[in-house]
Parts: sequence; C-alpha cells; structure tokens
Amino acid sequence: MAGGEFALIEQLRSRLGKVGKGVRLGIGDDAAWLDPAGRQLVATMDTLVADRHFFPDVRPYDLAWKALAVNLSDLAAMGAEARWCLLSLALPPREAGYGAWMEDFMAGWRALAERHDITLVGGDTVATDGPLTLSVTALGLVDQSVMRRDAARPGDMVWVTGSLGDAAAALDLALVERGREGQGFPCSAAQREALEARRLRPTPRLEFGEAAAACGVCCAMDCSDGFLADLSHILETSGVHAQIALDALPLSRELMDLAGEDLERWQRWPLTGGDDYELILCAPPALAAPLRQAAAAQSLRLTAVGHILPTALDMPAAVTMTRRDRVMPLPTTWGHVHAL
Repeated sequence: MAGGEFALIEQLRSRLGKVGKGVRLGIGDDAAWLDPAGRQLVATMDTLVADRHFFPDVRPYDLAWKALAVNLSDLAAMGAEARWCLLSLALPPREAGYGAWMEDFMAGWRALAERHDITLVGGDTVATDGPLTLSVTALGLVDQSVMRRDAARPGDMVWVTGSLGDAAAALDLALVERGREGQGFPCSAAQREALEARRLRPTPRLEFGEAAAACGVCCAMDCSDGFLADLSHILETSGVHAQIALDALPLSRELMDLAGEDLERWQRWPLTGGDDYELILCAPPALAAPLRQAAAAQSLRLTAVGHILPTALDMPAAVTMTRRDRVMPLPTTWGHVHAL
C-alpha cells in the first residue's frame, strides 16, 4: 500500500481519531498514550475474515458497525465503560480502490462509536494477498470488579436482554440467496428488513452492562455463539446446572410470527443460532427488582428464562430444558464451535 497507507491512516485519524476522554496522545505516533485516571482496564479483541465471518459483498458501513459492536458487546458483558478502540485493516487488491469503500466504512464506524463516545486511538493498515481481514481491540474501564463467567451460583435467576434468534434467521435467508446451505422460509419484506438489521447492526448493551454491575450482578456473558452454547460456558466455569424454559426465551414480534409452533425453528434460531450480541446474566432473586428498573430506564427488554441449580449425579447434562413445563431433549448442536 506504500504511499497510500499514510493517506489512509490520516483519513482514519481525521475522521475517527477525535480527541476523547483519557486520550493523552492518539493516532499519529508509535503508540497511543491513554490515561485511565486510577481506574482498572478491561481489554478485548476480535478478528473478522471475509467469507468466514462476513460475506465479501457486505456493505462497508455494516461491516464497520458490526466489527466494533461485537467488541463492545464483550465489554458490556464485563460491566465496563467502553472508552477506546484500535483497528487493524488488511486490505486485498481492489480494482475500484478503497476511496468510496473507506468513506462508507468510516460512516458506519462513526455512527456506533459516537453513540457510545468511543475514540479510535490507533491500529495498523496493511496490504494482503488473502481475504479482507480486520481486527478490533476495545478497551474499557471499571472502578473495582467485573462481571465474570465463573460467578453463577445455585439459586440465581437466569436473565436475557433484548431478543434472540433474529440474526440467525436472517443468516439462513442470506445463505440461501447466495446458493449456500441454509434454511429458506417465506417472510414479508418488513420481516426480512427487521431480521437483517439485527444481523448486520447488533446493539451492544453497554449501558445496561454497567447498570447490572452497579446493581451487584457478578455473573454475565455476551450471547454471540448461541444461547445454549454461551450459557454452557457459564455453567462449566461456575460448576453449576441450569433449568431453562425454551418457551420463555425472548423473541421479536417478527421471529415469533415466523417460528410459530415449529420446534425445529425455536431450536435453530433463538436457542442455538448465535450472532445476537445480547447479555446473559445470572443473579440472585433479590436483584430482580433493581435489574428490571435498570432495564426499564433504558427501555430495554429483560426476560427471566430459568434458574441455576447445584450439580447432581442424576443431571448428566449441564442444562435441563423444558417446554410447557415438560422436560425436552437437548439439541445435538448447541451453537457455533470455533475451530481451526
């Protein structure tokens, strides 16, 4: 990228690298100089690769939004206040160049970053002969402790923010449209638009994550690989069992209409589909009222879907799933599995 690399860096600096809270020195030197002002730092990183994590024909605006959102969702699950990000772009040769592409990418990034007062403070840009790849590192701050996966305790209620399954249903449609393996189904243009918006532009629950931690919640995780798969991480690290009501899982109006009474769709989309970027929380019943108040203050849907139990010899699986108060068999696939 030779001469173009520095022009691209300057473009990113001038458009996205505004002076932000705690930024002593941002884009333009060998490293960023940040001041956490006596607070503790929380860091996360996620990498997205074309044709593995996103379709190569995705609009740059949506790619930027989602790349940032998936990292902010991790900070939300820890109860951190998001502050700064670093961005690495590996760009393959492109006949049309990256002028208009970068303008749209920066617009998508800025739309989400400004909503949460996030500052881009550095990163890297390189040329590549491989697929387009971008990595985002997000940095946040906490005052004392964080919410963790290993802190679920018997007696806790299991909560979920927002709704589940929209992105998974939208992915099915997108796969079928591109001649790939997916489950096609009839839906209206309005339903399709609502589902696709959730797939391409998820909403990281940062404000609620901070509020939940302030309420005293100790256990949370972001729901990205499928509700059942992500809940299992909490249960394994905490050494506990969970009883979950499938019919209590929160669905959007659009997905409720499409799923109906089809059990396979309930398992495929909200239970194991993934890409929701909502929060799963485990908290004592005493915190139910303050959690509901915090959610209501943000006009955020919050649903109790089950409770945590101690492990027992007669519970070989980590989860007991019920539907209409009857125990049902678990699906063979619990969600996305990261494999090399």
